[in-house]
Formats: sequence, C-alpha cells, structure tokens
Amino acid sequence: EKHGPEKLLRYQGYPIGGEFHDLLFRDLYGAPIQVGRKTTCHGPFSDSWEWMAGYGREWPDWQHSEFMIAWGRNPIESFRGQWEPKGIIETLEAHDATLVCIDPRYTKTAEVADLWLPIEPRTDGALALAIGHVIIKEELYDEAFVEEWTHGFDAYRDAVADKSPEWAAAITDIDAETIREVAVGFAEAAPRSVAFPWTGLAFQGNGFKNCQNVHALNGLVGNIDRKGGTRHWRTGFSLADPFEKRGIDIPANHKDRPTPDYEDHPYQRHVRDLSHNAVPAAVERGDIQGFVNNWSAPLKSGNSEAWATALEAMDLVITVDAFWSGVSRRADVVFPGASTLEQPFLDTGGDGAYSESGWVTASKPVIDPIGDCRTDYDIYSALAAELGWGEYFPWEDAAEFYDEQLSGIGRSFEDVAERSYEIVSDVPYEQWREDGFDTETGKFQFDLDVVDEYAALAEETGASTAPEWHPPDDELYGETTDEEYPLLLTDGFVEQLSRGHCQALDEAREEYHDRFGFRYEEYEGNLLHINPVDAEPRGIETGDRVRVVSPDSEVELVAHVYEGVRPGWLFTVSGFGAHSIAPDEAGANIMMMNTERHVEPVSGQVDRNHPVEVTPLRGESR
Repeated sequence: EKHGPEKLLRYQGYPIGGEFHDLLFRDLYGAPIQVGRKTTCHGPFSDSWEWMAGYGREWPDWQHSEFMIAWGRNPIESFRGQWEPKGIIETLEAHDATLVCIDPRYTKTAEVADLWLPIEPRTDGALALAIGHVIIKEELYDEAFVEEWTHGFDAYRDAVADKSPEWAAAITDIDAETIREVAVGFAEAAPRSVAFPWTGLAFQGNGFKNCQNVHALNGLVGNIDRKGGTRHWRTGFSLADPFEKRGIDIPANHKDRPTPDYEDHPYQRHVRDLSHNAVPAAVERGDIQGFVNNWSAPLKSGNSEAWATALEAMDLVITVDAFWSGVSRRADVVFPGASTLEQPFLDTGGDGAYSESGWVTASKPVIDPIGDCRTDYDIYSALAAELGWGEYFPWEDAAEFYDEQLSGIGRSFEDVAERSYEIVSDVPYEQWREDGFDTETGKFQFDLDVVDEYAALAEETGASTAPEWHPPDDELYGETTDEEYPLLLTDGFVEQLSRGHCQALDEAREEYHDRFGFRYEEYEGNLLHINPVDAEPRGIETGDRVRVVSPDSEVELVAHVYEGVRPGWLFTVSGFGAHSIAPDEAGANIMMMNTERHVEPVSGQVDRNHPVEVTPLRGESR
C-alpha cells in the first residue's frame, strides 16, 4: 500500500519451486524487477552466446567429443550433474579423446587433462583470438558452415589477422607452439570438438569479450549442435500446462509497471534493468524499498558491505531459506524452506546425461520436512491464500502439480519418481538446418551490422560488436595490479564445498582441508592458496595467518602454500567469512573487497578479481 510492487526486488537462486515464487511475486503481486544469475554467475558467457547463437547457453556434447577445451570451467569437480564428469572420463577412455584445461589453478579437471595451460588470468580472449588466427591461416575452418550459416565472418577474420601465437604468448604466458598445437588439434577434430568457457571467464571485468572470442571458435569450426560439439538445449517434447488444464488464466501484473531510469552503468540503459552490485545504490535512491529472496546468498555474491547496509535500510526483507545466513539474520520474515530431500522434485532436459534424448527426472521426498520447514509449494500457496489469490494454487501439493505437467507426455509423477528418470524423446543434431538461428540474421553471428541493444552498448563503451581483445584497464574492463597491489585474488568452488550452502557442514570443511593436507581444528575457514614464488619473499608459510589488503578493504585468512596456483595469482573458496553460514563466520568473504564498480560493463556481471597485497600476521600462525 505504501510503495507498490515496483519497489519490491525479486532475487532468486536455484530453488525447487522457482515457478511458484515467480507466480506469486511476479505475475500476481506484480513486482517487475529481478536480479538473476546473469549478474552473479554466468552473464558474460550466456549473454555473448545468446547474441551470437540465439539461445541462452551452449552445452558440450562431452560424451561424443574427441577434443575438449574446458576453459575456465572445472567440470570434474564443479558440475551440473554427475553425468558431466562421467561423460568426460568415458570419452577420454573410449574415444582416446583429448582434454585441454585452461585455468590458472591446478583443478581436478587439470589432473585428468592431457594438457594444462595455467594462463595469465584475464587474458583468455587473447588466447582465443590466436587460436582463431591459426585455424584461418591453416585453412582448417569449416568453410561450408561459415559461408552458409554465419554472419560477419569478414569482421572476425580481420580481428584475428594479426593475432599470431607469438602475439598471444607475450600476453597469456602460454608458449606459441602450444597455442598452435591446441588450435590444430581443435580444428582437425571438428565437428567433434568443443571449447566451453564458464565462470572463470564470466567473473572477469573483460569477461564478455573474452567469452565472445571463445564462442567464435565453435562457430569457426562448425561444431554448433553437432555430435561431439555443442548442443542446442531442447527437450524435444512439451509438458502440459497445469493452469491451462484447469482453466486458470495467469495475469502478468508486472508488465508495464514503472521501473527506474538508471544511468549509473551502460548495461542498465541497454541490456537489463539492474545488476547485483547496483542494488545498494538503488535502495539508497529509494527505488527499492523491499526484497524477497529465494534460496540465494546475495551477501556473498558481490558488493557485500553495501548490500548488508541496504538490507538494514529496506522496509521489508523476506527470505525463503533453510540456513541462518547473513540475509536470514537481517530479514523481517524468514520462511524456513525444505531441502531437496524434503520435497517433491521434477525437472526436464535435452542435453547432458542423454545428449541425444529428451528426459524427465522426478523424486519423492525422502523424509518429511523437519521442524517448521515447509516445501516451496506450501510456502507460496499459503502466502497466496492470505493475499486473496488462493485460486491460483488449487493443487494439494507440488506432486499433484507435477503430475498434471507429466500428463502432457502420458506419464505420471508416481511412475517417473519410482524410476527416478525416463527418456522421453529423440533430440536431433543440427536443428539450425530446419529452424535457423534465433538471432537478428537467422545465422550464427561473428558480428552484426545492424543496431540492436548490444550494438548500442558496444558503441557507448568504445567496443566492437566483433570479437576483439580488451585487456583489463582500470576504466571499464577490470582493475589492474601495480606495485602497491601486485597480486590478483579471486574465489570459486571446489569439489568439497559448492555454492556456499555447505560451509556449515563439519565433514565438508574437514574434507576440504584434508584435500590440501591441512587439518587444524582451531581453524574452520577457507584457505588462501598462494604459490611459493609469491609466498617465500613475503615470509609466508602454510598455516600462517595473513592479511590480504585491496584498494577497498582487507580480510584475514590462513595461507596454504603450493604450486597448484600460478605465480601472481591467489585463490580462495567462496562463501566463508562475513555474512556466511560458516560457524562463527570463520574465514573470509572476499566480496567484502567488492564494490559497485566491480562489474563487467556489458552484462553487469560481478567482477570477482581484486588486486591485493598479502602480509603475514606475525605470531599468529595456524
């Protein structure tokens, strides 16, 4: 009544009941503004691929590939499902395939790779252009696909014309002959080859261009939606619409509501309303007065200190979560959500485990919700009833809703859940032959010579719409290291700890410490992984407490000295420290160093790379 739906920000992670969250707060209540994963996780990767190929994400057909480049991607331990590492291992064994891991960290993917390239961080775009240079110079690209199914190839060819392996070697610290070897191997295996970037590139201030340059390689060798290349994620079937079956018309009350006219960042004028890091400023202006959160951790996703202040300033903060997180501690209302094992589940897919088949997977609750916890459906249907919208939630529970969805393919929730999964359809390769690409030109786009939102944004930021090299520059594309802050720090995931919601588990933390031969009961936080080349001149040994200082803030961590990170680059696991669910907030949340300006300028993605200096805290070892 006081502010209206346009002042309520929706924020969503990966909940089971995401459709019920959207139905209530977006469609019925009418809140128009959402911050999604494209500004906290994969924006540069997804945005650039969607602009080039017309659909949201590419997914590797790992199972059938013969040459795989995991580029800033660690699928052996940070994966979408166990099918992903399984598919990679199987094709390495069955097809004698080649796996190249490009990562400044020696990950578990690097352990099984044929070739590990510990690249200079944030120079991925230069490496990709040099690979393209070799492929074109050696005439190894798919000429027929490029001629018939791509647009803007001349601009791409011009972009790589002078980007030789020697040029890239000086930037990336990857040997020129190694670059040639990778380029030739990738092209000769095509179309059964794939280059797949992920958050290692997306977390960079120059991430959009770096991802675009990598994506271009897939178009160059013509592996798009081909066996062993990339897959166009379509299921090949449609579930029934339970609302339509019951004659329920869902309103779109969020449409045409006023949203703020933001001018702080270029992407907010062209691509999306709001990014994660810009939320505190929007709260300060009064553009946002309330917040509803669903199974996500915004205080660990960027600009953390300002976010904490913003949550305190809002009139209403609601969260659905099972954990006493930094958001839960600041919320006016906490709805205790049930875990995956406590509620029914349904999902569909057309890639991944069965790359040539569409499938459904379902499960029943293993146990009833513990204590006051409720399933997502129960929470949102109860809220809807109180708000006078109970008729939009007529199902007894989510299982009944899922049952009506599955009726569209002649299945029942009971049957699918009993078997866990079922293959439903065939998903053919080369779908673009029939449908074209869902782009401005109907083709895979190396470049675009008409004005769209990305062209307008590129012009404003002084960038080309074609692939090109943008180094970090302190202006738009990420902060640079210098004499005062000579090291670069970023965070990410490891096998033992994922997405920040397992830091409360004693066993997970112990396994993480054991992995690096580090078990000290008096410390339960994350480690600062530092190369001996950087540690020894600073007098740092494993177990030392260290102070990590950036231009904006400082944190304290415990050091782990080893050669699994390249010199000049530091790594820690995300999700610990301030505002986390780790016991006593142990460890450090390096997003305390992150501010509103730490964003990739095209997508609004949080830039998680920070120039720092590290010094030991004397007398405070272990």
